[in-house]
Amino acid sequence: HEVASGGQNELGIKFDTLVNSADNLMIYKYVIKNVAKKYGKTVTFMPKPIFNDNGSGMHVHQSLWKDGQPLFAGDKYAGFSQMGLWYIGGILKHAPALLALTNPTTNSYKRLVPGFEAPVNLAYSQGNRSASVRIPLSGGNPKAKRLEFRCPDATSNPYLAFAAMLCAGIDGIKNQIDPGEPLDVDIYDLSPEELAKVPSTPGSLEAALEALEKDHGFLTDTGVFSAD
Repeated sequence: HEVASGGQNELGIKFDTLVNSADNLMIYKYVIKNVAKKYGKTVTFMPKPIFNDNGSGMHVHQSLWKDGQPLFAGDKYAGFSQMGLWYIGGILKHAPALLALTNPTTNSYKRLVPGFEAPVNLAYSQGNRSASVRIPLSGGNPKAKRLEFRCPDATSNPYLAFAAMLCAGIDGIKNQIDPGEPLDVDIYDLSPEELAKVPSTPGSLEAALEALEKDHGFLTDTGVFSAD
């Protein structure tokens, strides 16, 4: 369906396991680009192709399951489980480092600026789209309970990006990382002093790489990533 920016469209991919989802994303981009070319059009997945207009992200929905049962449904905030909140805590704690993999180009940071519905606030919420982590409304269906990490964009390598996000979330569970209070306010109603207390995404690829250099144990401790 059409969204905010001129010529911008949003398409969803059916949920699947991590590697299958990465495979599906690569197929999805390949098909879209080639169908567009056939009809004399050009498609871009650039995060910020048009200056002073809304950018394009790649919102990644995530949930954990065990033995066919969803683990994020519970009786905490927004119907989440404690495990789910710890997972969010891990994502938020490691987000500056994560962005080196989920937002790996200089153009990525042209999108991650205040305004334009960009998720620049490292906080979580059920309805605030300026928060980097959102818990979508899912009714009473526990199988639909999930989080949406809104920072990533489609310039990322999905195999690296998806694995890194999972590592961050698992680290949150292992260390019971508290995500803090949800950001359930309109950020435009906050004073400059209040807004300054909300952590924000790195302002450049260089800053994200510096964050990754300082914070990569959550990746290497799993054995999924090497120090190199």
